[in-house]
Amino acid sequence: MVRLLIALRGTITRNQLARGSTAAIWTAVGFGLASAAGTLLIGIVHGPSVSGSLDRVSAVLLLWLAGQLAQAALNGGDAALRPELLALLPLDRRRLAWALLLVGMCDPALVIVAIAYCAVIAVAAGLGVAAVVVAAAGVAGLLVLTSVAVSLAGGTLGPGARRGRDLGTVVVAVAISFLAVAATLLPGLLSRLQAGRWPGLAVAVRVLPSGWPGDAVGAAYRGQWPLAAAALAAPLVLAALLAAAWPGILARRMTMSGGSSHRADHAGRRRLLPATPAGAVAAKEIRLWLRDPVRFTCMLIGLIVGVGAAIIPRLAAGTSGLLPFSGPLTVVIIGACATNLYGNDGSSLWLIIATPRAAAADVRGRQLALLLLVAPFAVAETVALTAWSGQHALWPWALGLLIALVGGAAGLAPLASLVSVQPLDEGGNPTPVWSLKVHIALIVVALTAAPAAAVLALGSISHHSVVSWLGVAVAAATGAAFVIAGGRAAARRLAARQVGVLRVLAA
Repeated sequence: MVRLLIALRGTITRNQLARGSTAAIWTAVGFGLASAAGTLLIGIVHGPSVSGSLDRVSAVLLLWLAGQLAQAALNGGDAALRPELLALLPLDRRRLAWALLLVGMCDPALVIVAIAYCAVIAVAAGLGVAAVVVAAAGVAGLLVLTSVAVSLAGGTLGPGARRGRDLGTVVVAVAISFLAVAATLLPGLLSRLQAGRWPGLAVAVRVLPSGWPGDAVGAAYRGQWPLAAAALAAPLVLAALLAAAWPGILARRMTMSGGSSHRADHAGRRRLLPATPAGAVAAKEIRLWLRDPVRFTCMLIGLIVGVGAAIIPRLAAGTSGLLPFSGPLTVVIIGACATNLYGNDGSSLWLIIATPRAAAADVRGRQLALLLLVAPFAVAETVALTAWSGQHALWPWALGLLIALVGGAAGLAPLASLVSVQPLDEGGNPTPVWSLKVHIALIVVALTAAPAAAVLALGSISHHSVVSWLGVAVAAATGAAFVIAGGRAAARRLAARQVGVLRVLAA
């Protein structure tokens, strides 16, 4: 059965690659290999302290392990071999569960993860042959644990689980946000771990499963062989416990339904949006942003990363320089995620095609919804954290960048959604090409504030507050220009190419 399932996954993967963008997929693979090589380099170039070197490698491996779990939970597991495809086959569920676990261990993506995990072996290379053997065994055990944990994470939150409103979506968003914030602070964290300045953090990264291979290497280096054996056995024991729970999780995954429908009466509610076609689209979009798992997760990630990247340096090192820019960073992240709105909506675009002259109202409604969702909490976030920072000279920067980016995001969102439409996969989850587009959009959205930033920089260099506040006026002008020009261009493009876009989404 394992051999047949591996062949089936290979066939499905080849068909998916044939329909997708090969260049984008290979670009994503290249990014993964570069990240793994960077992790391996951290293990090769280590300091004189063996304990500090193992601590910082364990911290980086924690990011890899958490990233694998978060991605699996968000995507619902293997994008090629969905358990739902096998639900109607006359197969013993327990036997199928064990077969899927073995298939998961043959995932080609684990090769990239294995390269990163070999950083532990690189640290052990200078400690003797015994330490290298222990490190290799520890890496193998951690890979087994990673594969089993990824299968469980993907099976727990499968398609149809109504993730937009349950705790699972929040957990995934928090995990991804933690990874993003930790990545910005990684150089400082690694240097402090190497120097032994944060003993509490060192204990935390060594106690977690990603630190167990390092614990085994350190114990072997000190001659504590019982402790080394326990550290080597711990990942396998935990993997066995998780595997014991997998058949029950798989059975629930294969029989779950989309949940009961909920119908609410909105007749008695006070209307807050205009009774126009654009107002109706805005109301629909606001509900989608709050209910759709992909959109809601992006919003939550933007808020947590924006606040976390600014507050953590303040709490850890007393640095307040990033606090005024928390709101603009949140807007950049949410705006980048909004650059594939039509791809996220799928074949519902036929409603716009079937309605005469609906393109302009649809674009304006989407822009209005994004402004109403993002602007209020971004403004509150910026004002509160800028006031807390005490850096009154940065008020023009904080407000100017925020205004420019809000307008830029609202202007680019519908246009970029139509320039490169990236549909979700069969399970309604983001594809690698979707993720690549969002990463590119992070840069593009940030560049919409370039004119305002230039004027603000001129004011800071000349030490003229009038010039700095003029940058806020420039930000308002460019933001409004992006909203108007981007909306008109998107409406024209949607009216002219809506049938072609629908064909891409329905393929």
